[in-house]
Amino acid sequence: MSKIYEKYLALKNKDKNKLYLFRNGNFYIFLKDDCDYINEYVVLKKTLFSKDVYKCGFPVCSKEQYMHVFNNHNLNIEIIENYEDINCNYKDYDIITMIKNINLNDLTPIQAMNFLFELKEKINERS
Repeated sequence: MSKIYEKYLALKNKDKNKLYLFRNGNFYIFLKDDCDYINEYVVLKKTLFSKDVYKCGFPVCSKEQYMHVFNNHNLNIEIIENYEDINCNYKDYDIITMIKNINLNDLTPIQAMNFLFELKEKINERS
């Protein structure tokens, strides 16, 4: 079972009335029952996510337009930007990705200092 599907099941277990929209690369996707439900309001192409689970979604660049439609229908949607860290806020996603991508084996002391200054600037922008 994939991590994203495990998160979906855990979240649905906590709140069955909420629809969960996962960021998956360059797309946002709904899974399983949420996929079927959302297609009552917006027609999104359904494809297999796994053997028995369907998904549907849209490109990240279309998020604002789709959220406008979902809000007009008063749909209770929670956006999961990073399903590996469910408590991650979208605004912090780029910082977390930046940290995850550090290659410590090839990092020189000067590069490390530059990285820390850049990281500090990004964090200060959030304050």
